[in-house]
Amino acid sequence: MFTNPETLEALDSEKHKGLRFTPASDFRFAAGLASAPLSASEVVEAARHYPVVFSTDGPLLPLALLSLKKGANAFVGPEGKWLAPYVPAHVRRYPFILGNTDEPETFAIMIDREAPHFADAGGELLYGEDGARGPALEAAMALLKAFQEEITATVKLLEPLAGVLTMQRLDITGGDGAKASIDGLRAVDREKMAALDDATLAAWVRGGLMALIDAHLASLGNMRALAERQGVGTKSVRRAPPLAVFPTPAI
Repeated sequence: MFTNPETLEALDSEKHKGLRFTPASDFRFAAGLASAPLSASEVVEAARHYPVVFSTDGPLLPLALLSLKKGANAFVGPEGKWLAPYVPAHVRRYPFILGNTDEPETFAIMIDREAPHFADAGGELLYGEDGARGPALEAAMALLKAFQEEITATVKLLEPLAGVLTMQRLDITGGDGAKASIDGLRAVDREKMAALDDATLAAWVRGGLMALIDAHLASLGNMRALAERQGVGTKSVRRAPPLAVFPTPAI
């Protein structure tokens, strides 16, 4: 299921007073998700399971690459199970989304009213009889707040990285010898990084940026497993699929 902007609603204690929420155990709503934006704190863990690349549009963010085929998330199984130990916060916070408002640094809490999380009549009420937020909504809002703060900090952390990122093609050889080439990936250029002065590199180490770079570069080794998982084994060049299916965090 894809998020349709027409089904997004601003959360309202009166309008949604009887709305019940069930946490996701079935991730088929994300079956078409090609990638997920990551905060800096997620990169090391995510890099163990997914190729991590960088956004080409909008704010500069790390992205967990979930698919090499359009509309076919390799990490959602037929029964809706998430097929990796780590689920990105971008997926976990859905169907709650922060939307921009006319006021700087002020966000509206939105929900995807058609999300399956709201279909179970046995779920937990978002609001109590008195209109107070219930525990499920409080937890969702805490996750949204923490994720938004981390995304904002990540954009700032990555500012110096723009100069060493290039669009690249990655050549993959599968275990059976089949070959694939994936282009359209934005990644760190090792030669550009090696040309930086020692003071810059030292600052990146002290500031935590180098740890993120190391995890990113190591994660590209996961591309082969992703290609094999999706049966991508051709000598033709494939372009990475579009990298957004439901809304990215507000910046």
